[in-house]
Amino acid sequence: MSGQARIWDGGAAHPIAAESKQSALPAPRVLVVDRDSLHRMIICRAADKAGYIPAGAANLAEATKHVQSDAFDCITLDLSFGREAACDFLSRLDASACKSKILLVGDRDAAACRETLRLATSLGLDVEDPVAKPLDVAMLRYALEQLKIQGALQRGLAPAGA
Repeated sequence: MSGQARIWDGGAAHPIAAESKQSALPAPRVLVVDRDSLHRMIICRAADKAGYIPAGAANLAEATKHVQSDAFDCITLDLSFGREAACDFLSRLDASACKSKILLVGDRDAAACRETLRLATSLGLDVEDPVAKPLDVAMLRYALEQLKIQGALQRGLAPAGA
């Protein structure tokens, strides 16, 4: 007789096996696009605490390179780049068949924010309502956690802690 105990569970999936399978899934990735290094750091930290692997971009050219070379589950886009620049970036995301959830950040100009949101929606991008600046870190983290849960549900997975 070996030193192993065998437990029959009636053919049901063992919770420990399911848990280890779930923990083997890669963490979602987020691209944080913000020209302000302090805001970028705050958003990256909130994303990390929400269970993401964050990457930062200080400008839209750098963000475009990231999007072309890596897959991201979520992209936060600072609206302070200006309406035209943000719209151009969103058009590039559409052209690259981007499937990332997009979270707009900032609302200095409400009309420009609405137009950016309208354009992203018309392009068929998966865009969320903006998170206002100055940042409410708890609200930002909550928004990121909700996006992570939505993404997991769309892939048919139950996220950890949900």
